[in-house]
Amino acid sequence: MSTVTSADGTLIDYDRHGDGPAVVFIGGATQFRAIDPRTAEAVKRLGDEGFTAVNYDRRGRGPSGDTAPWSLDREVEDVAALIEAVGGAATLYSSSSGATVALAAATADVGVTALALYEPPFFAGVDQAHHIDVLRGLLAEGRNEDAMRYNMSTVIGVPAEIVDGMAAEPWWPTMISVAPTLVYDLSAVHEINTDPDWRARWADVTVPAIVYSGDRTFPGMPEAADATAAALPNAARRILPGQDHGPSPDALIPVLVEFLRG
Repeated sequence: MSTVTSADGTLIDYDRHGDGPAVVFIGGATQFRAIDPRTAEAVKRLGDEGFTAVNYDRRGRGPSGDTAPWSLDREVEDVAALIEAVGGAATLYSSSSGATVALAAATADVGVTALALYEPPFFAGVDQAHHIDVLRGLLAEGRNEDAMRYNMSTVIGVPAEIVDGMAAEPWWPTMISVAPTLVYDLSAVHEINTDPDWRARWADVTVPAIVYSGDRTFPGMPEAADATAAALPNAARRILPGQDHGPSPDALIPVLVEFLRG
């Protein structure tokens, strides 16, 4: 493991694999290395394909710091520090709400050369303000597990019995540790959802981009991917057969390598 220091002094912890053109992986809500072996495997495989692949814990997760107050600009500064550490230029691969960070970084002049976005959870006009308020209230009371359950069941729509099953898993307490970051991701998604003009928002994101989705994912995700791709000036669209909201390395790496080399 290695660290970089972001502009506000926050330490960001990361792993690096391989040698070649750089790709930084940006996780979505609750994703971080301690409970996400699938991304770790994907990063290692991409490194074996001749790329420098970076897997980092976003601020507030795992060993990375979390200097208050949070803002999306600070997360962009984290990405900028990582890009600088791997040579000053990188493709960003994002999962789910990690697309908020990737797209914000692409609008800033921090060395983003391409974007690969997997199922950005953007739904135009959907207002998440109430959910954000509920999560903030639960977290202020120290009810981190209740906040995580609320996010899974009410915000995302996972059935209660499945959430109960997740809570019985040995990794559940580790996931609960990042409950405060739920507000970060949902706030960033809310800002995009309530922006009436995505095309204007992303007009300067002219780097090559591809937006992926699976064909066995949550309802609405393929349509959200369609809308995101349509709003980006230079984006392609691809559906991965048999994949849900988290693609397997076997499904992801061949198509990602094809995009990176194309």
